[in-house]
Amino acid sequence: MSHIRAIAGAPNIEFVAICDMVEAAAQPVVDEFGVPWVGSIEQLLADYEIDGCGVCVPTPSHYDTAMQVIEGGKHLVTEKPMAKSVKQAAEMVEAVESRGLVAAISYQLRFGPVYRKVKELCERIDPLQIIFARQRGMMGPKYLSHEPFDGIMDFISHDIDMIPFLAGREPKKVFATMGRDVWADVNAIEYIGAQIVLGEGPHRTVGVISSSQGGGGVPQRLDVVGRNGLAVANGNEVRYAIGPNPMPGQGRDTWNDAWMGEARDFTMDLYRHWAAACLDDSVALAPAATYRDGYNALLISLAMVQSGETGEVVDIAEYAASAE
Repeated sequence: MSHIRAIAGAPNIEFVAICDMVEAAAQPVVDEFGVPWVGSIEQLLADYEIDGCGVCVPTPSHYDTAMQVIEGGKHLVTEKPMAKSVKQAAEMVEAVESRGLVAAISYQLRFGPVYRKVKELCERIDPLQIIFARQRGMMGPKYLSHEPFDGIMDFISHDIDMIPFLAGREPKKVFATMGRDVWADVNAIEYIGAQIVLGEGPHRTVGVISSSQGGGGVPQRLDVVGRNGLAVANGNEVRYAIGPNPMPGQGRDTWNDAWMGEARDFTMDLYRHWAAACLDDSVALAPAATYRDGYNALLISLAMVQSGETGEVVDIAEYAASAE
């Protein structure tokens, strides 16, 4: 429903129809927004003049649904994570790029003022370490499966995208520790901690992700340590200091500035920006996550799971080659 309300509320989008295999599932949308129900993608593409679609189906159905939309020549926003396999995600990237479509993944945190401010700061302070810890309570039953994209992995899909987004560097290696069947006997991944190495040479960044389904109520944190400063996001406040790390005996206020953002659902910001890029070729899709960004995030996510299961460091390029 957050996607539906975002589509309906975006000023540059006309909400044309709701497509669902199950009419009863679509009926509340029909009643609230006055749009017709369509029972299949084939019917949607045949009967309606549309420019794009929001694909909001369960992860295992992302590939089949998105590919029908892509083959129909329509722009699209696809829910995260991008697909259930690296091979599927690679095919989706190739399909949208070959057709010149505007395709985004719903990593709407990129549009949050706090995260955009931290991104701006990262471009100034040259991040060496990024620590992103978001805890939550137990997730709903539909996420409690053994699949590598379910459990806490669905929740931290946003976090996995955020680390390379903030660092501005390509992921290279991953090491992770994780646990299943800690609180619920369903074989779901319920906690994970990971280190992600991004970039190469002197400007390499180490990203740290920590999250669990047993941490509801624990405050989230986002800390960045850079060659040229520091940044900490606490709730809606970002505190930061720009400048070289002081040597012993040198003084500097640890926090020489602060900035306040806001907390809300940024899904409509994503859809409004995506629509602007669809309607005007001169509008860049960035900062929205492209399909290629979604592919990279899926690579990191599945490499994290493999590392957590084997206890070994996973090379991203080697993993991608073997997975495709």
